[in-house]
This record gives sequence, C-alpha cells and structure tokens, in this order.
Amino acid sequence: MDRNFLIFAALLSCGVDAKEPRFVDAGSNVTVVVGRDTTLTCRVEDLNDYKVAWLRVDTQTILTIGPHVITKNHRVGVARGSAQAWALTLRDVRPADGGAYMCQVNTEPMITQTHQLQVVVPPDIVDSGSSGEVMVREGENVSIHCAASGVPPPTIMWRREDAGIMRIGNQSVSKWSGVWLNLTAVERAMSGALLCIASNGVPPSVSKRIPLRVLCKPSAVVTQKMIGGYLGQSVLLQCKIEAYPTPSVYWTHININRIQNGSKYQTLIKSNSYKHTAVLKIDDVSRDDIGAYQCVAENVLGTARDDITLYTLATTTTSTTTVTTTRPTTVVTEPASTQPYIELDTSLEEDVKDVSDDYVVVLSQHQMQNLGKLRKPFLMGTEIQRNVFN
Repeated sequence: MDRNFLIFAALLSCGVDAKEPRFVDAGSNVTVVVGRDTTLTCRVEDLNDYKVAWLRVDTQTILTIGPHVITKNHRVGVARGSAQAWALTLRDVRPADGGAYMCQVNTEPMITQTHQLQVVVPPDIVDSGSSGEVMVREGENVSIHCAASGVPPPTIMWRREDAGIMRIGNQSVSKWSGVWLNLTAVERAMSGALLCIASNGVPPSVSKRIPLRVLCKPSAVVTQKMIGGYLGQSVLLQCKIEAYPTPSVYWTHININRIQNGSKYQTLIKSNSYKHTAVLKIDDVSRDDIGAYQCVAENVLGTARDDITLYTLATTTTSTTTVTTTRPTTVVTEPASTQPYIELDTSLEEDVKDVSDDYVVVLSQHQMQNLGKLRKPFLMGTEIQRNVFN
C-alpha cells in the first residue's frame, strides 16, 4: 500500500470537535492551457483540528496534507488564500495533469469533494500525416489530407491562398471543412497554394501551406497579330503562354529556323506559376526582318505556337517642281506623287523571297504627321520606338 496513503490514514484519528466541518462550495471544473499554472480551491468551514488533503483520483496518490506537500512532484504546491481556503497549485501544466482531483477532510466518516481539471492544447499540424506538394494533371481529380492534433480535437478548414473557387463534386466553393479535400476536374487556374487551417477554440489557430501544381500542356497567344516598325529602329514582339512544367520557349522567322540571342535579336521570358510572357526584341529593323514570326512553347505534355507578322513603315519626301516658260513668267508648283497604302497580305508563301515589298507601307510626310497624331506607339524622325504593344 502507498506509504503516503498510510500516513494520511494515520491522521484520521486527529482531534474531533462537536461541530463538524463542511464544504462551502461545490466542486469546480477548471480549464487551463498547457504550459500555464492553475489552482484548484477547496473551501472548508469549521475545520477546527481536522486536516485537509488533496489526492489524484486516478492514481490514488496523496499530493498534500494540510500545509505540507507529500508528493515529490516539484510542480505541485499548496496555498492558503483565506482561513477557509486550501488551494492546490500546479505549475507548468502538462496534458497528463488533466483529470479528477479530490479534496478530503479526515472526519469520521471522511468527507470528500471532487474537482475536474481539463488541460487544453492549441492545435498543431501533423506534417507526417499531411500532404506535401501535390501534382495533378489538368482535368483529373485529387485528394489532399491534413492532420492536426490538439485538445479538444481541432476542426480543419480549407481555402485557396488567393481566395479563389474550388470545385468539389458538383459544388463550387471558396471554403471546405474536413480533414480531406477532394478536388474535382482540377483546372490550371487552380495552380498555387492551398491553406489547411486547424482550430479548436484554443488560440492560436495554425495553418499549413500546401502547394498545388497542375500539369498542363502549353497554350500560346500573341498579343498582336500584326505589328509595324520603322526601318533602323527597334520593335518588340510579345507572346502570352500558359504551361506547367515551365516550357522551353523560342522564336522562329520565315527565313530563320530558330532565332538565337545576339546583337540583333534578344529574347526574354518572365514566369509566374503557370503563366509566362515571352518577348522578342529586334534591333535595327530592316526589310529582311519583315514577315511572319512564330512563338513556340514546348514541355513534356505538348507544344503550342502562334504567329505574329512584322511589317515596316517608310516615308517619302514631298518636293515641289518649278516650271518656267518664255511666256510671261508663271510659276507652277505641283506636289510629287505619293504611293498609296498597300493592302497587307497575311498569307505568306514559304519560298517567296520578294515578299518583303508586300509588307512595306510607304507614307508621305503629310500622312506621317496625321499618323503620328493617331498612332502614339510609332515615333517620327530618329526617335526610338518606345512601345509597340499595349
């Protein structure tokens, strides 16, 4: 038998008074967050020479007798808030401290009072039981799991990091509850991150960020199907691409199988998740540069391409001709002829080498002035073309 229990039993025969002790209050239910300190208080009236003891119910371990701590647990203490109060104190509470505690008075028969201690634990994500980065092909279904611990057991809520919509079965929702998130017919727009948020009423709530990668074959769309520029200046061609994994992107020209970076051509690609922007800069534009260009994007899932046609702008000068006869002096001024606009032919023949003339637009100075008022992207004279696309 426990030695401490024998000590307490020996004290049962201590002095007796005619007026018996009684508990002032009912037993308490105390909730404490793990790691903090807590107190269970037993108030006894007319105690006289009797002793108050605290015991752990499940183990029948005596913790304190009167003002003395019996257990060897250094976190346990006893305090007197008033003449009637006998307080059991627990420091740095642990989950195992939760349960029933009994306050006893050694009367004959013994009187007891039970107090309940609940230790609550903030939620925590269990990484070993939760999904990591998830990859799924576009159009397929995927199930993602999130495990959490805590007391009481946490609830799990899912949402997208960008607050977008998720498709679950026949529903389109912005939030979902449950340890499993079952996404249906995943689209590339779902690429990003999912947040698994665990909460149980004990702050703070916690979350886990789970990246979702949607594997999709490329798509390519140029921002302008036709674009013009001046001879000797620079022009930019732009292509919008969607693909994951990140694609290999290159440009071609009707006269060049694959354009390489150099002094004349410069390529750039900027990526954000599955969205990419490819740019081709052509310096010192000449008539050899006109014609059809192709933006090509490739990854392991497929290939996509789109066309853009480059044409050039040129100017003619306006001159005057003075005609003099032997008659009384008459001066006649006539403008030089101006070549009209040429219809642009967008269907290119692969082996036509003189096709460049079909893409040249020749303007008079007067027409250039009017065009300059209407088309801001094209600058006159020797100024640099700053932007050729919105």
